[in-house]
Amino acid sequence: MYWHFRSELSKLGQEIEQLWAPELRGASDEATFFAAKGKVLDILNVLYGEKSREFRVVKLTSSPATVVKVVNHILGRSDMNSPSSKVVNL
Repeated sequence: MYWHFRSELSKLGQEIEQLWAPELRGASDEATFFAAKGKVLDILNVLYGEKSREFRVVKLTSSPATVVKVVNHILGRSDMNSPSSKVVNL
């Protein structure tokens, strides 16, 4: 189940990153951003809970760049904590 959430976060991060360009932003992109942000919040709530720093940062921001940074941070951190990297570190 963890890997499912991880891949879903990755897809949402890419979707939000495409909306990041200011010259491409429009009203429909704003609606798409808030829909994707809602999905990210749902996943973060399941993984970390509403009291987590990641959840609070995403909830309070309206910046696609910040959401992308949080998603990338989570994905990077989970790469370091994956079972294959732990085996390598032994």
